[in-house]
Amino acid sequence: MSHCLNPSCNFQNPETSPKLNFCQECGSKLKIGDRYRALRILGQGGFGRTFIGIDEALPSCPTCVIKQFFPADLTSAVKAAELFHQEAIRLDDLGKHPQIPTLFAHLELDGKQYLIQEFIDGQDLLRELQEQGNFSEAKIRMLLGDLLPILQFIHERNVIHRDIKPENIIRRRFPSTSGSIAAGSHVLVDFGAAKYVSTAAIMETGTRIGSAVYVAPEQVRGKSIFASDIYSLGVTCIHLLTNVSPFELMDMDGNWVWRDFLANTSISRGLGEVLDRMVLAAPSQRYQTAQAVLNDLKNANSSNYQVYVPRLAKSVKRSAIAKTNITPISVPKPPIQAIAPQLSQFSFETATVKINRIGVGKLAKTLLQINTKQKIGRSYFETLGNIQGKPISLEMVFIPAGKLQIGSPISESDRTKEESPRHIVNIPAFFMSRFPITQRQWKVLMDNNPAIFIGNGDRPVESVSWDDVQSFCQQIVERTGKPYRLPSESEWEYACRAGTLTPFCFGETIMANLANYNAASPYLYAPQALSSTITTEVGSYPANAFGLHDMHGNVWEWCEDIWHDDYDLLPKDGSAWTQGSDRSCRVIRGGSWRDPAHYCRSAKRSRNAANQGDRTTGFRLAVTLIS
Repeated sequence: MSHCLNPSCNFQNPETSPKLNFCQECGSKLKIGDRYRALRILGQGGFGRTFIGIDEALPSCPTCVIKQFFPADLTSAVKAAELFHQEAIRLDDLGKHPQIPTLFAHLELDGKQYLIQEFIDGQDLLRELQEQGNFSEAKIRMLLGDLLPILQFIHERNVIHRDIKPENIIRRRFPSTSGSIAAGSHVLVDFGAAKYVSTAAIMETGTRIGSAVYVAPEQVRGKSIFASDIYSLGVTCIHLLTNVSPFELMDMDGNWVWRDFLANTSISRGLGEVLDRMVLAAPSQRYQTAQAVLNDLKNANSSNYQVYVPRLAKSVKRSAIAKTNITPISVPKPPIQAIAPQLSQFSFETATVKINRIGVGKLAKTLLQINTKQKIGRSYFETLGNIQGKPISLEMVFIPAGKLQIGSPISESDRTKEESPRHIVNIPAFFMSRFPITQRQWKVLMDNNPAIFIGNGDRPVESVSWDDVQSFCQQIVERTGKPYRLPSESEWEYACRAGTLTPFCFGETIMANLANYNAASPYLYAPQALSSTITTEVGSYPANAFGLHDMHGNVWEWCEDIWHDDYDLLPKDGSAWTQGSDRSCRVIRGGSWRDPAHYCRSAKRSRNAANQGDRTTGFRLAVTLIS
């Protein structure tokens, strides 16, 4: 079969003999350069799509990978085209390494660029982590033994990869065709973000591209260096060891506490100290070359090193400082607002919707599969008071600092112009309530229950205005001494997405068993279900990757921001936008029980009068605390 290359068609042409040269649905050419044919989509992102294909110019029709440049966001098309062209140049040189995919061709068809490269039969490490769980020390050592020589190779050629992460590392299922690389060896892929550097340009700005969760601090500031790749590889290793997002492996001061998340995994002190040095924030204190890391790994095999047993975070940090002879740099802290209480771990289940296409053409069917996963979060409990002798508390979840590309891409179904222009917002660490504020929590502070859907007290409070919520915040501030508040709109979307770029935190679509919304109006491939007529108890559905429940549906949630028709002047520091426009109109996010699925998207925005409450609108709290 042949997959149409026209993004507006995407028809899966059935197998024929002889092979078709044009799509039966739209008439577009099916072969690139009269030899390469796309069979099926492997994946897609902001810059284009990737296909599994074959080379029909050779008798064996060997498998290949076809990368199609097709940017979803036209505002970044020029930059994307430049990166695509640079990837071809880099691969042409670097592909001579047996653990870097070989570039076969760089072609153009119907105004679109294509890269044809070697197909690596294997599985990326993120998928391996999801299927097999935490990596052992032996697997991490094997990974470092494979990847560090590759980094040394590309760095010697003045190339920085800039996007090292589990998804871009593939473990081979079979030996290479030459037999020089064994089955089980690792291959580094995706050089689209790679940058050629010179002595004069090594600290040049404008090199931020990469996956935020793995990116070195200097790369975030636009200054990639060779040690940035070493940092990303180190973060990749601790992610694979812990099976926890790196965003969750730092404390509020930015110190790595990854050992606290090792669960039952034990590692040698030597490997732990090598990883510690790979992920140091200061580039000058980090390893400068891949060879230096390899040398220390070899020395760490000495019998003088003992197996490391996880300890408390404070003792870990003192140990790491003593071993590496690093003097902590004294950085002035911002004025103390309130001291964070002791955090405890909690376990939660999150879900991902996987879309499977079966069949071809108009007879094709789409099947949705929900994959669940157990994760660990950190939170604290705030006692609000007592009702009939029973303590009522509020659980606040730690949300790590990070970057958010707020809004939606133009390719997202049902997006609106209010969700643009997209730009990067820096989000400092904060806490957000794990659930929407419940009727029980409202009553213990306000001594009333304005909700329409009265339950056992664990349904979200609704029918509260923005002004009402400000009174609630004032009450909890006076009771606890902590600066509780509504989240900013940027904080809300960042917390909702929990590191995802898809329309929903669960993936490309949402289903009736993942959130409370009007499932009679589904999104994309989701099946139609019954419409909802009432709120549900908080926490009735899976959490997102941060451990937050009900971010999609149930009730709309008030934000601190004044409503504006776009993001043009939205603060880039994550704070609420409270200047300009009409102060009597405030932002609400998340959709509700009675809304169609597309209203519940992570990027969807709406508004309400600040003095108006209705049965679809509630809220949750945020707070910034200093440790």
